[in-house]
Amino acid sequence: MKFMTTADKVLIVFIILLSVASIFAVPRLLTTPMEGKQIVVNIDGKVIHRFPLEETEESVFIDFPFEFGGKEYTGKLEVKDGKVRLLRLPDEILPLSIHADMGWISESYQMIVALPIKMFITVEEADVDHPFDAISY
Repeated sequence: MKFMTTADKVLIVFIILLSVASIFAVPRLLTTPMEGKQIVVNIDGKVIHRFPLEETEESVFIDFPFEFGGKEYTGKLEVKDGKVRLLRLPDEILPLSIHADMGWISESYQMIVALPIKMFITVEEADVDHPFDAISY
């Protein structure tokens, strides 16, 4: 009595190859060209700033003001090679630097989150409607 037939082995190899191929195909299908991408800064679900995401060889720093707890603060974004990251915010509102450790984002399915102040940074495509959303609440 055979435990696995040749058809079983072919099916297993096919499923493994399909799984490996999907690892590379799904991000490529969800990404878009650089033109028209914007960096969106949200606090408590409200958009407070929009900046264009540009492909630059040198780091470009963008300062943006925001208010939390009745005080004015300034955040700083670093843009380089079509990617963006949020630099360290003041210790008095964010004692941990988790948001700064999240690294670089460049696609619409990626996000930087600073939870105590409910700030999140996303990359959006300008004037493009998708039939589905990669992020759900």
